[in-house]
Amino acid sequence: MENMIEYIKYIQTHWADILNIVTYLIAAASIIVKLTPTLRDDNFFLPLVKKFSKYIALNTNAPTVRPK
Repeated sequence: MENMIEYIKYIQTHWADILNIVTYLIAAASIIVKLTPTLRDDNFFLPLVKKFSKYIALNTNAPTVRPK
């Protein structure tokens, strides 16, 4: 229980830093999906980008189905 309280305090203290890191990761993933021609990396990053594209990703019109 003490560990949980410490985790909550840490998150409350560093909320801005955590949000910045998540934002940078989503931005990097959306740039990779948008700029690379291969589907290998797109298949890895696309679910992540689609989930967050409504909020902070660069490509707001992420496709739902990739061409084969």
